[in-house]
Amino acid sequence: MTETLKYALMKKDKQVELRRYPAHIKAEVEEAGLTYKKAIYQGFSILAGYIFGDNIDTEKIAMTSPVQVSNSKKIQMTKPVTVSGVETFTVAFIMPEKYNLETLPKPKDHRINLTKIDSEVVAALRFSGYFSKNKVRKAKHRLQRWIAQQGLKAQDDFIVARYNPPWVPWFLARNEVMIQIKSNPVN
Repeated sequence: MTETLKYALMKKDKQVELRRYPAHIKAEVEEAGLTYKKAIYQGFSILAGYIFGDNIDTEKIAMTSPVQVSNSKKIQMTKPVTVSGVETFTVAFIMPEKYNLETLPKPKDHRINLTKIDSEVVAALRFSGYFSKNKVRKAKHRLQRWIAQQGLKAQDDFIVARYNPPWVPWFLARNEVMIQIKSNPVN
């Protein structure tokens, strides 16, 4: 069974949950100049190599779920601004609970960053099936509307979380859009 990051459920409203996650570590890689789909495959491949033993200690690390994908932070640009059909994405694996930054094997690949995430409150909307840009866009819109109705404030950008391997049938596939909430709300 694949380890999944545990959380405390603060509130549930149909497909939306407000969760408190404990501090945890992500192995992340940033993919620039690629389409969303290519960024996922490239980032997944790099991170899979790391957990399958391509690290300084050649230690295998258990696969966890979900795999997370988000748009990377954008830096304010000066004029002129050019537009292309590609973006920058961050692909992340959650590291198993037993590790901390000192005990995780160091990556050989300089593109991999190990990042400690402090305890956080997250709003998440669950959906099933293979996801498309349109399905993710609709889920983000529904979650934004729910957050506003609850009087909450979101921070950062949305994260798309995939919980299942590609061979799981589409009607059983678990996906989520998630976003961090600014303050610690009281339920």
